[in-house]
Amino acid sequence: MLGVERESSKIQTPTKRGRHIGLQLYIGEEISTVKIHQIALIADNRRDELNATLGGSNYDISHLCHNGKCFNPEHLIAESGANNQRRKICNGQRILVHDGFSYHPCPHGRVEKLRKCILPLQRLKDNTPDFEEQTSTAATTDHDPLTNDATGDKYDQITPTMAQDLIDRYPGPTTELGCWQSKLGRDCRVVLKKLPVRPWMKQVALIATNRIDELKKTLGKRSYGAVTQLCHNYRCINPEHIIVESKSNNLKRKACKGKAVVVRDGVTDHPCPHGSVEKMRQCILPVEHGQDAVANSEEPDASTEQTPATDLDDEATEDIDAAADKFDKITPMMAQQLINKYRAIITDLGCWESEKKPDLSYGHTYV
Repeated sequence: MLGVERESSKIQTPTKRGRHIGLQLYIGEEISTVKIHQIALIADNRRDELNATLGGSNYDISHLCHNGKCFNPEHLIAESGANNQRRKICNGQRILVHDGFSYHPCPHGRVEKLRKCILPLQRLKDNTPDFEEQTSTAATTDHDPLTNDATGDKYDQITPTMAQDLIDRYPGPTTELGCWQSKLGRDCRVVLKKLPVRPWMKQVALIATNRIDELKKTLGKRSYGAVTQLCHNYRCINPEHIIVESKSNNLKRKACKGKAVVVRDGVTDHPCPHGSVEKMRQCILPVEHGQDAVANSEEPDASTEQTPATDLDDEATEDIDAAADKFDKITPMMAQQLINKYRAIITDLGCWESEKKPDLSYGHTYV
C-alpha cells in the first residue's frame, strides 16, 4: 500500500526547466532515489526497456519532447546514448507551418531512421505586403528624395564593367561552399572617389551581372526589399549566392544560420524550409555526412537501434540485475498510482509535469 509519511523531507527537486524529477521511496526497509520517468515506464509495462538502461548500460531514456521534467510514457523511449546526445540538435527547434505546407526539422525520423522528436508548432505569417505588390506600388508614387529613385540615380553611374573591375580588384579565397570571399574588411564596402555612394560588395556583384533593376528595389528608406546572401556569408560576392527578396523573408533566413545538410545512408535531409514551406530559394548550407556526425560512438553499426540489445555478456547482465532490484517490488499498478499522484500539469505539447515548485519537496512514499 502506498502512503505519504511527511512532506518536509529534503529530496531532489527541479530548480530549472529540464531537470529530471526525483522521488525518494521506501522500498522494503531502505530508501531509494528514483526518477519519475523511470516509474512511468513501469506503469506502461515497459520494464524491459528500463532494465536495459540500468547498471552502467550505454542506453539512456530519451525525452522526445526535450523536457526533462516530462513523464508522459509516449514521450519516452530507450535508445543508445549516442542517439540520445544527437537529439540535442533538435532542442529549441519548431515545426514550421505556412500556407498549407509543414516542415519538420528533426532529421531522426528520416535520415537516422529513429523516432522523430516531439516539437512545438510555429505558424509563419507575412507581416508585410507581397514583394511584387510593394515594388509596383512604389513605381506609381511621386518622386521623393527618400525613395529608391533618388538613390538609384547614384548607382546608375556604376557600369557593369566598373563593377566587375571592383570584384577583380579585391579577390579573396573561394570556400568549399562556393563563396567568393572579398578581401575587404568586415564592412565589405568600397569607396569610390568620383561617386557619391559607398556600395556594398554584394551590391557591386548585382551590378556586375546586369541586375541593377533588382538592386534598385532595395534602395531608399522606404524600400521593402533586401539583398540576401543565401550562404549566410557576409563577405561572399558570388552572384549565384545573392538574391533580392522582401525584408521579412530575409529575416526568416536567420533560422537556417549555422545548420548543415545531413546525408546519411543515402538519404539527404535539407534543414532549410524556405524551398518547400515558403516557396522561396533554399539557403546554401554545408554538407555533413551522418557517419562523421556520430559523436564518440564505438559501435556505429548499432547507433540507429531503437530497442536495447538483448545479447549482453554475463557481467553486464549481473550489473543490470543488481540495479534493477530496487524496481522489482514496484508493480505497474503501484507505479500508476505514483504517476496519478504527481501528474498535475499537461502542457500544450502533451508533456506531463508535476505542480510541485522548486522550494517544496516530495515526501517519502511507502512501496
